Amino acid sequence: MKAAGFAAGLLSATLCFAQTLILEHATVIDSTGAAPRRNQSVAITADRITGIAKKIRRPRGAVVINAKGKFLIPGLWDMHMHLGRPDIFFPLLAANGITGVREMYTGTPMSVIRQWRLLRGAPRIVAPGFLDGPSMLTAGPAPPEAIAVATPEQGRIAVHLLAGDGVDFLKVYNSLPRDAYFAIAAEARAIGIPFAGHVPEAVSPLEASEAGQRSEEHLINILLACSTREEELRADRVATMLSGEISGEERMRLLAWPKPEGLFDTYSEEKAAALFQTFARNGTWQTPTLALLAGFLRVPDQDFLRDPRRRYLPKAWTNTWDPAAALYAHDLSAADYQALRARIQTLLDRYKKLVGDMHRAGVEFLAGTDTNQNNPLFPGWSLHEELALLVESGLTPMEALQSATRNPALYFGELRDLGTVEAGKFADLVLLDANPLQDIHNTQKIAAVVMGGHYYSRQDLDAILDKTAATALSVH
Repeated sequence: MKAAGFAAGLLSATLCFAQTLILEHATVIDSTGAAPRRNQSVAITADRITGIAKKIRRPRGAVVINAKGKFLIPGLWDMHMHLGRPDIFFPLLAANGITGVREMYTGTPMSVIRQWRLLRGAPRIVAPGFLDGPSMLTAGPAPPEAIAVATPEQGRIAVHLLAGDGVDFLKVYNSLPRDAYFAIAAEARAIGIPFAGHVPEAVSPLEASEAGQRSEEHLINILLACSTREEELRADRVATMLSGEISGEERMRLLAWPKPEGLFDTYSEEKAAALFQTFARNGTWQTPTLALLAGFLRVPDQDFLRDPRRRYLPKAWTNTWDPAAALYAHDLSAADYQALRARIQTLLDRYKKLVGDMHRAGVEFLAGTDTNQNNPLFPGWSLHEELALLVESGLTPMEALQSATRNPALYFGELRDLGTVEAGKFADLVLLDANPLQDIHNTQKIAAVVMGGHYYSRQDLDAILDKTAATALSVH
């Protein structure tokens, strides 16, 4: 799968595209796993890295940046994002060093996404077609590049329709019927289009891995798959998903944040080891999106309510974060809401341990956030929070960094062009003021960003943020 959509034209930049840029005296953290290389010069011509050495001859007209004391890393990828307005999302991503996203479906037509890919300052965008069960239609007609599937034959047809529309991959979702899911998996493998997403409730994470699902999102049902009561608990979740006896709000809470009782205490280390071995053997990637849980936890905190980053988002978006307005909580009493927060905290703590256990078993991870215009996450900044949570879960800072750089390139089969700081690769780079291998939080100390060969200084990035704040203020 090609990570299409190379950056070309929205934000102003210091460097003319045709010039050669040389970053001198930087410490290069190339994300291959090698030790940092000090006092390196990195030459960039057009959109490629053309040389890395202690000294590089300066061609006539070259723009030279003294990067002494700075640390150069690859551009970052958010591997689970739902893009919103490009005049808000793209600048915030660029300011946070995010040069690529796996768009996990927002309903934006592929024809529009192709236009977005041509904007200067746009991240590289990989985007899907969407497949769910008939319940998708309860909210109205299916949006572009989305198909509701009830039978295996419908699933096979849907695979060809979406592939014909030029989507980069297929996203599968919760309510797909079991037999339709396996038909989709087989047809996708047959024509060579990847599929990823939520593991449907009627399918086990192990079965999804064996069927060839490339990535599984949000750690959905992995604890359940390690339970000695797996089949009983799965049947309960399917019944909850299909029940007409509970409110939509309660259904959302039960499926998104399962109760620990009967789940945590039936966890089998033996089943877990077998499942993790299957993930590692099949190359089934996991995208935990721990930052999303952390976001829901901090919604009522005063620091979050006063967070200055809110100025970069329209109030119509941030207002939806209020529990009194949010679909998942507006019907809860104060006591019930606090109980829900406690449950989410317990789940986050357990998921962090789960990530560490899977990591030690050889399972591979992708950094993603589930950022959209409604979730309580700041576009761009949330990826740095995810990296920190991955380190808290047991990954080293290098491994966390790779989950947003080298690993996405491996996942897409694009390591020849992306993911590390090496000569010949695309010049998607982030220059940091401090070493992220000493403290992963240092990925937030951004001195400059290079996207598609264009250089954005700290001054450029601050101007971009100011312009975004003005745009957000005008959105109603």
